[in-house]
Amino acid sequence: MCNESKQRPGLAGRVVRTLRWSLVALLVGLFVVRVAGCAEGLAYWPSRGEFVTPARYEDVWIDTADGVRLHGWFMPARGVEAGGVAPAILHVHGNAGNVSSHESFSSFLTNAGFHVLIFDYRCYGRSDDHGPLNRDRLVVDTQAALDALLARSDVDPDRVGVLGVSLGGAFALRVASDDLRVEAVATVSAFSSWRGVASDAAPLLGGLLFQSGVDGVDSVAGLGSRHLLVMHGLEDGVVNSRHAELLMDSAAENGVDAELAIFPDGDHNSMLQRSLEARSALIAFYQRHLTGIETLAP
Repeated sequence: MCNESKQRPGLAGRVVRTLRWSLVALLVGLFVVRVAGCAEGLAYWPSRGEFVTPARYEDVWIDTADGVRLHGWFMPARGVEAGGVAPAILHVHGNAGNVSSHESFSSFLTNAGFHVLIFDYRCYGRSDDHGPLNRDRLVVDTQAALDALLARSDVDPDRVGVLGVSLGGAFALRVASDDLRVEAVATVSAFSSWRGVASDAAPLLGGLLFQSGVDGVDSVAGLGSRHLLVMHGLEDGVVNSRHAELLMDSAAENGVDAELAIFPDGDHNSMLQRSLEARSALIAFYQRHLTGIETLAP
């Protein structure tokens, strides 16, 4: 009995020590993964599949500040003669795929008289396969695309807007916040922060794996007198619509001129394609702030 009583505390102690060191190892592992950006790297799903450039579109090549070459499509405004000057929109697309799978999110804007430039981030589509991917590098890509758009002789540099869809909302907002040449920015199904959307997908763990930075709520605060439209669908199963409210809260707190457009039947991947109301709201926003034209809702 005496021997058994002496062994039990020893066994219990070893279990406690094992659990303690396991917890320490887990926390250290999470810290390393977070600092190294390993978790963020898994968030991107680029596609380099073959695709054909439509006859109306122009292949464009964009050089970034860090020496990466990006590919994009310039979609000219309809009703404007070749080379004619028009207001323009930079489309910063969402995750997965490439320009060929995201083109329909913005091509309808050309029918309203806007030139549109859509581009692929590094590692996507025909752009250089230059990884690893992280948010700072994709901000560099977005800035390079904006510079390329503004450098075109057929673009009115005083009437340029940015459209950020889903993942692209983070980069669109950051570049718009930093670059005063952007007059108006719209987001569609965008998230308010990286840690917030990660926590939605994986409660507790998701927030621990991602650092703050290039967060929409922070970028909105820097828009100043520029105009913002936040669009979201209540049926979005990828990015919860609460993120739209958080972006709007940041706008209100910082005196930013912002509009919220919520669509009860809108989902994450096809709201703009399926909803005439959503497309009309986006067109009306850009017409109002880039051309001064007021349009009535359908």
